[in-house]
Amino acid sequence: MKRNRKNTNGFEKWGGYMEAKKTKLEQQFTEKATDDSNHVKSQIFKGISIFVNGYTLPSANELKRIMMENGGVYHHYHRPNITTHIIASNLPTAKLKLLKQFKIVKPEWISDSLKDGKLLNYENYLLFIDKPNQPKIDFPVRAKNASEPTFLSEFYNNSRLHLISTMATTFKRLVNDTRKQNQTDYPGRQRLKNWIEQNRVKNMLFNDSELDNDKIIMHIDMDCFFVSAGLVERPELRGLPVAVTHAKGNLSKQREGVDRGTEFNLYVKRWRGDDDENDEEEEAHEIRPRSTKRDGINETDSMAEIACCSYEARKVGIKNGMLVGRALKMCPTLKLIPYNFEQYKKVAHTLYTHILNDYTLDVEAVSCDELYLDCSHILETTKASPIELAMFLRNEIKEKTQCPCSTGIGSNYLLARLATKKAKPDGQFYLEPGIVMDFMKNIDILDVPGVGRTLGHKLSTLGISTCGELSALSLQTLQSEFGNKTGLSLYKHCRGEDDRKLNYDYKPKSVSADVNYGIRFQNKEESDNFVRQLCNEVEKRLDDIEMNGKTVTLKLMIRNAEAPKESAKFLGHGFCDNITKSSSLTKSTSNSRIIFQVVNKIMNQLDIDPTELRGIGIQMNKLESRIVTGPGRIENFISNMKSEPKINHTLVNENTDNDKIILTKVSKPKSHQSSSTENINKSKSVMDFFKPKEDLNSKNQLKSSNSKSIVPCQSLVNIKMSQVDPSFLDALPADLRLELENELKSHENLNSTFIENQNSPIMEVTMTEESSKLYQHVQIDKMKEFIEEWVVTENEPKMCDNIMVSKYLCNLISDAKTEDAYEIIRKLYRLIKNKDDLAWKQSYFDILKNVQEIMMNLYNAKMKVETTFK
Repeated sequence: MKRNRKNTNGFEKWGGYMEAKKTKLEQQFTEKATDDSNHVKSQIFKGISIFVNGYTLPSANELKRIMMENGGVYHHYHRPNITTHIIASNLPTAKLKLLKQFKIVKPEWISDSLKDGKLLNYENYLLFIDKPNQPKIDFPVRAKNASEPTFLSEFYNNSRLHLISTMATTFKRLVNDTRKQNQTDYPGRQRLKNWIEQNRVKNMLFNDSELDNDKIIMHIDMDCFFVSAGLVERPELRGLPVAVTHAKGNLSKQREGVDRGTEFNLYVKRWRGDDDENDEEEEAHEIRPRSTKRDGINETDSMAEIACCSYEARKVGIKNGMLVGRALKMCPTLKLIPYNFEQYKKVAHTLYTHILNDYTLDVEAVSCDELYLDCSHILETTKASPIELAMFLRNEIKEKTQCPCSTGIGSNYLLARLATKKAKPDGQFYLEPGIVMDFMKNIDILDVPGVGRTLGHKLSTLGISTCGELSALSLQTLQSEFGNKTGLSLYKHCRGEDDRKLNYDYKPKSVSADVNYGIRFQNKEESDNFVRQLCNEVEKRLDDIEMNGKTVTLKLMIRNAEAPKESAKFLGHGFCDNITKSSSLTKSTSNSRIIFQVVNKIMNQLDIDPTELRGIGIQMNKLESRIVTGPGRIENFISNMKSEPKINHTLVNENTDNDKIILTKVSKPKSHQSSSTENINKSKSVMDFFKPKEDLNSKNQLKSSNSKSIVPCQSLVNIKMSQVDPSFLDALPADLRLELENELKSHENLNSTFIENQNSPIMEVTMTEESSKLYQHVQIDKMKEFIEEWVVTENEPKMCDNIMVSKYLCNLISDAKTEDAYEIIRKLYRLIKNKDDLAWKQSYFDILKNVQEIMMNLYNAKMKVETTFK
């Protein structure tokens, strides 16, 4: 059925889909701002909506918070007719030209307006000034290295690796989001049917037997993507040898401090096996030397690498990854063109949305210029042959993008990919089932998935270089030589067998930010400032995918002791030693401050001279979606217990007139709860669990009871909403949370009965013998982990957490486990002594006061622990 264009569903064009997504994000922002209405500080930015482009100071997250608290709107995507200002610290020339009709303002406009308490004139903060016939770009001075504040934004604005990785993530998420819409109407299939009826040549393009397979997989790969996309705006260079690179040519003179001979020899020495343990790390950073890569390079030849070259350049021996200096010697007429990131994005968007909107949702995104699609259903519904579909798709893609692509078709993932190699350039190839075995015989073993340089070298020692030679080995031989898993994989793949399925549901396993160019610091202050910026970048990337990480990994490249001070490549990392260290958190996070604390701790332990750093990477692993909510910090801590006995807390508020109000909180045993996070019976009012208790009459009676432990804390009736741990509220069912918030707010409005006393009131909590056993189900090591998480992750200590720590320590002392209590207090002291916040110091003193009181009551002596902070 032909689609009714009048009834749009947001997927007719890229703009339609994105419009829906942008609207959703804006609604989320508005809802969040409404929820936080009591935190709104001003309306300075009312009527202002911003989009942050690139790295800025303040960061994008900070600008988002400022707009939310001061009446403005934050856009995750630029909306030309809605966004009032683009905020940027630095932009490439190409991007500035593209956006020059918009108001591009420096982030200082926001921070200065906030500081002055009024909206300042944005014209004084324009990033560029466009005068008639003479555009003037007000660029900041280009950062020389990572010690300068704007370096990171410039690096990511010009990094091809960053672009490729972020674009790959973008399109994988696009596939996810589009599939959720469950689109069923594909206009491209009808166009294909019409084309087949007009152009099919019988017995030439179609064979019924071709459709016998259950699955037909197509691999689409754009040819020389960076070159072909760059030539859209440079058509005069088509047919010439062209290469994309940052370099403009060779140098005019040698740089001071460079010793290329020494550096190259170190690479060769390592590559030949003198330092085998670093092989995999070197390969991961793409700095493994090739035996001929630097041959013939002199001191003034460019060390920049070619990112992509045209087929005309390849005919004379130029390859991707080759050094520009060597390439220019091989082909003096080689045309060097710069990166054109905006054009790459434009072409990639067109490619993906054309397939998704017009043909199928069964797409696996690989990168900005490569994808797989299951075309089985397309072929079934259109009665097209695989070759007809490939021809038709290639023609449409070239027409819409002005860039050629090649397609490979096979019955599985592997065969489709290998068929594409046969199809290049600008062609298609269908690897029919009947020719698979003959086809695989001559395939280079290095083209088989999972066979890298190391495994390839091992196979070569066995005299194996092709799949045909590999297929002569039995499964038993391969498994005994390479292990069960690798052996089975080799056995299947060399025969063209592949069990892998297309991955439509993209779930990132890690998020990282790495910089191995321009890392030059004079002192620790400079390195710390850069690491903070890198942590902010990691936080932004985690926010973009709405996930948190539980493991922080720090990757460092350190100049090798034998390497020259200056690398052969300008501001490159040179010959380095690599160090990787990880630290696990007890609770996942995306908070850049927490990530920095962990990273900084690792760097302090390694004690590396900042001047020797050449590369820094921060990675978050064990990612968790933020959509899934769980228990708060205290609930998580208590959930480790083997059982959950009844707890009878008696809360006593001591007022100036010595009158006492006694409240009791009762929670049901775990076996009576509907789930591990519902610690309160939903059928009762919240305040039913805080009832007056009349059997205790005085403070002395409480102290005289042998079955009770005394722990000072703050009265419920004096607790304010700001003092309640948000994680506790988040873990409650929505109706109970709302009720509890209302009760607490009502207590804040009580008259002087509870708030006349300006000093912190003393509250005492008595616990039955049953409840005093609570701490016994949490081991000392677990408690230490909790305390470390508490101190590291919280901005300031909350009263409820102080109470919990105090309870635990006092129970240890009551059970004569003073050594365990001593260990915990010492750990708490070590964690807090390095924090500048006085609130944490006061927290330590408050907890210690409780501990010393029970020590005096039971042992008539105080525990010998630190009582001051130096």
